[in-house]
Amino acid sequence: MANVLYPLWKDSVMTELDANNSLDQIGVNAPYLAVVTLGVGGYTYSDSHQYFSSVSGTPAPPVALNNNILVSNIFKADTAVFINVTGTSIGGLIIYRHNSGASSTWRLVLYEDTGITGFPMVPNGGNLLITWNTQGIFAL
Repeated sequence: MANVLYPLWKDSVMTELDANNSLDQIGVNAPYLAVVTLGVGGYTYSDSHQYFSSVSGTPAPPVALNNNILVSNIFKADTAVFINVTGTSIGGLIIYRHNSGASSTWRLVLYEDTGITGFPMVPNGGNLLITWNTQGIFAL
């Protein structure tokens, strides 16, 4: 698979007047990052996935992205830190828009599994740092 913005999120940004699409929020309404395992028992990307409830194979609790901003149509955020990660091989990242509702209302935004330095990787119980490109995470 290649890195991709979820098509249903892009559609919702263009067609819905809904704050649940916004990525410039903080706290419970912030964009979150999840790491996923791939293959058997892990996550398989699909264009039809719209909500986090479609995601399987998350070996660590997702983390909120901090200092997330949109500058000149480019989405940026600070380095994300996953604490004491264990489990099977991690091969991908998912950004989703969290809210106070159930995971069936958290919109999937971005899937990445290509060009990530050090991935796939087998966690060893230590911290996992996801450092974004200084130019940004993605552009709209």
